Amino acid sequence: MSVWRLQALFHNFKAILELNNTALAGMAEMEQALGGEYIFDRPYLEDSVRRVSSLVHHAVYCLNALTGNAYVPLYDRYQDILAVLDAILAGGNSGRAGAPVLALEDIGWELEPLVGIEAVCLAELGRHAGVRAARGAVLTTVGVDALLGRVGTPVETSAARETTESSLAAALQAMGEERSVLLVAGVRAGGDFVEDVGDLPGDLFTFEADHGPEGSLPAALELVRRIEREARACPGPLAVLVLSVPTADVSGAVRTRAQDEPEMLHVEARQTGAGNDAFFLRRVHPFDMVRSEITPRQGGRRFADGRRATDAVSRSMGRGSALIPPSALKSLAETAMTLERMLGVPVEAQWREAAGEACVICRVSPRPVRLEAPSDGELAEEMARATVLARGGQLVQSGVAAGLAVHVRENTAPADFPLGAVAVARTASPRLTPVLRMASAVVTEYGTAAGHLATVARELRLPAVFGLADATRLIPDGRSVTVDAGEGVVYDGVLDSLLRHGAAGDLSPTDPEYRTLRRLLRFIMPLHLVNPAAPGFSVQGCRTMHDILHFCHDRAVDELAHFQERRPGLGAIRSRRLHAGVPLDMRVLDVGGGVDPAAGDEVGVDDVRSVPFEIFLRGLNRPAAWDDGASALGLGDIMANMPRTMGMLEGGTEAQGASLAVAGADYLNLSLRMGYHFSVVDAYLGPEQSRNYVYFRFAGGLAAGKRRERRARFIALVLERMDFLVTREANLVVGRLKLAEDDSLRAALETLGALTAYCRQMDTVMGDEGDVGRILDDFSARFMPPPVSDEPVETAEATT
Repeated sequence: MSVWRLQALFHNFKAILELNNTALAGMAEMEQALGGEYIFDRPYLEDSVRRVSSLVHHAVYCLNALTGNAYVPLYDRYQDILAVLDAILAGGNSGRAGAPVLALEDIGWELEPLVGIEAVCLAELGRHAGVRAARGAVLTTVGVDALLGRVGTPVETSAARETTESSLAAALQAMGEERSVLLVAGVRAGGDFVEDVGDLPGDLFTFEADHGPEGSLPAALELVRRIEREARACPGPLAVLVLSVPTADVSGAVRTRAQDEPEMLHVEARQTGAGNDAFFLRRVHPFDMVRSEITPRQGGRRFADGRRATDAVSRSMGRGSALIPPSALKSLAETAMTLERMLGVPVEAQWREAAGEACVICRVSPRPVRLEAPSDGELAEEMARATVLARGGQLVQSGVAAGLAVHVRENTAPADFPLGAVAVARTASPRLTPVLRMASAVVTEYGTAAGHLATVARELRLPAVFGLADATRLIPDGRSVTVDAGEGVVYDGVLDSLLRHGAAGDLSPTDPEYRTLRRLLRFIMPLHLVNPAAPGFSVQGCRTMHDILHFCHDRAVDELAHFQERRPGLGAIRSRRLHAGVPLDMRVLDVGGGVDPAAGDEVGVDDVRSVPFEIFLRGLNRPAAWDDGASALGLGDIMANMPRTMGMLEGGTEAQGASLAVAGADYLNLSLRMGYHFSVVDAYLGPEQSRNYVYFRFAGGLAAGKRRERRARFIALVLERMDFLVTREANLVVGRLKLAEDDSLRAALETLGALTAYCRQMDTVMGDEGDVGRILDDFSARFMPPPVSDEPVETAEATT
């Protein structure tokens, strides 16, 4: 391999990074338009799709140039997604074929044209922690057409009908419970839910059928006959939602805005023979009760949950006469507000409650309510009294929301986060994605509008501000706050007039350009490929343009992280000896801006111009890291590990000859050999913080197996303390640090330099488990920067 070919590899890698940045910025601009940043028209949409698509196509080309055409099928995935986008721009509702029957858990936003928006909402709702939605399946537009003979020749019609009937029977069998019934509703497919706002046609047909112990096939056949009878008079695309719901003891509806009092949330509960109850709650977490209207009931009446009614009417629900308890009301309010954020309009959700079980959401429909904005005087008076807790940051998604502020960390479990609260975090980490699905707004100290969490916030229409300095200090945990994301301000308390003003000023989701942009973004922005170790992280797993970009970036990083061992010809390239100032044989290859052009064949530390390499060498040259406290090895250690060591020496180039650094102005790939252990450092520190990363891999050692594993555990714990995503298998440790602030990446690189020297023979002194904790504490005190958050530091006993 020649130097120019190596430079071409690095050029393609940098091109992928730059294409990522430019494409993500274009996507963010489209999302900001959806979030209310500015007005847009159809030419803007067409031009935006063309620009983003061209950048993604170029990224695919560069990845194949970098990897020797290892990912040619990625072109096909790109063309599939581009065809969908072109169909949407042309006014079509569908860009891909579909199955005749789909389970709700297999449905996402992109399948809305096939299944209808109500099915999508129930499917998405079922993915939220703490929410119980009805299970079920959808007879898609493809399935309905098959039943109605709309698929072509008689032979094709017969085959399609047979397939549809068997698929429907299997779906019913999978979700059937003896005490369940089937709620079947006709749903018009295609378009966003809000297309018919102001002229809602209602259900095309709705009925319930017993689903008893005699089996699912008779019920399926009856369902098919009923659909045929009812649907033949319905022209156009049609999908049918089939749900398994409990036999209700109590049922009702929850509306995010009461018809006559739109500033409040309304819950209705009813039971045969017991009348109706009505409850009016605040629309912000924790959804306090404003008032209730409870039907008088005979004293001693027993409810489904075992409570007995009093013979007096309770206005505050304190005496047990209401049909549902306060905990169920709060859960319904949380769920309804989640639905409103998903759809972008007020909603009504029908629910059922069986004895001793939680409420199950069975139906979802939009219920537009005309909301009057507060007068200028009302708003001005409220703002004059308002107390600002924090101001600044970067707008990610506009909107106004209120609720209890809850401080969250990467390890916060979604079940521990209250639905409808305001999430306040230090860093916009992708690991917070499950929490965002529960929140009413999100504020972070660090993060950019081009990151993964920003994408999630926009997809959820969640008011979001990133990069608000000292947010976790300025916004107390447990305090009621109002977030005005458009202005970048967090206020103390709940500001009702500001909430009404924000709701009245939202873009209208009924606008055709708005609906088109929303459909386009479902195939552009969502990121499904999150975990590179997951089986679905593949070419076939790419479902959006963002997926393809992320895949290209990850595979490019992986290629350069391993390229020294995958290209044995590197050893023949002319490199220069580096006098690192430490007892280490190292050579350096300059791929552009890595070394002072005036340096000769012998390079010193002062000649290094590569930003990540210079930082790493700074840590490597710390004298204290070279203190030699290693103990003598026994002959048994050496002989027992000689076969394994020789195998490693015969492996890739990382185990042969001198250590080799491939350095650019903002890039470093360092393959290090120190004694009997080997490590790789791959880092990029460019101008775009969201694309920067540090990768570290370590393996080897000469001591006996237990000692090697203890050193590997020590290294893993060091990496975890620096917020690396770490995996460990025996004595192999791999760590990745991405989407961190620049200071954290620089500190991590310097610490890795010190760690490289510090642990070179550390396995020989790790005689017992206590040594892991002792050495970890010593290294942390001497070489690691102080903690950057208030998270508790892991103990040495917490192994990977």
